[in-house]
Amino acid sequence: MSTQTANAGYNIPEEHAELWRQLQEFVFDEPGVEYNFSKRLAKRNKWDIALALRVIEEYRKFLFLLKVTGHMVTPSTFVDEAWHLHLIYTYSYWEVLCMRIFKQPIHHHPGNGSDADQAKFAALYERTLEDYKGFFGEPPVQIWGKPNESIDWRAILAALPVLPRRAKSTLLELFPQPSDEAL
Repeated sequence: MSTQTANAGYNIPEEHAELWRQLQEFVFDEPGVEYNFSKRLAKRNKWDIALALRVIEEYRKFLFLLKVTGHMVTPSTFVDEAWHLHLIYTYSYWEVLCMRIFKQPIHHHPGNGSDADQAKFAALYERTLEDYKGFFGEPPVQIWGKPNESIDWRAILAALPVLPRRAKSTLLELFPQPSDEAL
């Protein structure tokens, strides 16, 4: 039996409703702090604040998946940036998130870069996207990439508002269009 949350369209099972409520209430931006988490995330990644806030919301969903799926999950590149930043906010991450909400430490396990490891994480990523769909619907392409394909860097780069037009065009030339690959 599922509970529809305040976020219409999400499919959060009753046994995970309290966890989802706690994650929704989790505060990343401490009140009164000028250079807060979202501003730091935006600046470090050269994103506008609106994108940083969307990434934080996707990180919140990733944290939910991390706890409830029962298997290893892997974040998108954008969500991983939020996770990396959160890890240096040690009290927020270890004490509040891990110990108070999750009731256990949650460690970040980066890959070793080998071909086998990359294949493992690609498969985990696909499974993570499937889990995401089950709870939250279709993941936003700008943040998670296209499902069942490698990340669509062209779409991500094209959508970045902070790059000057010339720089964006140069970067887009580095990634072939799907029709170019067939030639």
